[in-house]
Amino acid sequence: MIIYSLSVKVERGFEDIIEAVIESGKLNILGFNTEFPAKEENISIVNIYNENEEILKNNLSIIEENIKGIAEYTYNAEKLKSEEYLTSYMDFLKPFDIGNITIVPNLKDFYNNEEKGNILYIAKQYAFGSGTHETTSLALEMINEYANNNDISSKSIADIGCGSGILSLFAYKLGAKNITSIDIDNDAVNCTLDNASYNDIKLNNVMLGSAEDLINLKFDLVIANIETDILIEILAELKELLKPSSVLILSGILLEKESYMNNAVRENKLNIVLRKRKNDWVSIMIIND
Repeated sequence: MIIYSLSVKVERGFEDIIEAVIESGKLNILGFNTEFPAKEENISIVNIYNENEEILKNNLSIIEENIKGIAEYTYNAEKLKSEEYLTSYMDFLKPFDIGNITIVPNLKDFYNNEEKGNILYIAKQYAFGSGTHETTSLALEMINEYANNNDISSKSIADIGCGSGILSLFAYKLGAKNITSIDIDNDAVNCTLDNASYNDIKLNNVMLGSAEDLINLKFDLVIANIETDILIEILAELKELLKPSSVLILSGILLEKESYMNNAVRENKLNIVLRKRKNDWVSIMIIND
């Protein structure tokens, strides 16, 4: 069986545009991954896998409609045998550790290590995130930091824009019991439920909606890993979800837009207590004093 690979190379940060097109459902794909070459610090490569050349050309046309005039890009198309596709695709789905938890962005069949007992599988992704992107790994690190300094088992948590459910499930693995996971995309809600089931985890409240739909509730920890502009737009709503002296974790902040995010934080009279950065992405932890 022949698989067609379309690799689009852009300046780092602009891969989000292509990933947003993929998440919109406009493309017909078998799968995708995003590569951040170590030798090219400012470059990202989005690899998209298609069933035939005609589908590849149509996908490329849709991508170009969304990225032309916004970012410079180059692309490469090639044929892969099915086993080469699996090797290429799975190479980007390797386990990684956050604290004492091993994240496996893959199926259980591809990872069998009995020595590591605290494992979280993100097996069904629907393009909503496996944890390998900087924004998600930063959010995971922030949640782990919070758990190291708080009794997370006694805290109420809201995961806004839950996507694949990775942040909610990670918090559960750390001991959280009261988790509300919410997303405006029904596919994301189903993806969260699928990943929870795959890990034999029952999340107590997974729902379709936005932060506004939780406005009558208050939480000890609110997490949002969303695009910078949306975070700024909904920051006041996120603040309304916080109890006094509770914590807000924001990720998905593009470095070049960090100053706008900081201005919004100040305008909402919130205080940043921790900042983490990976490449062109930033995550912040905020206290609602």
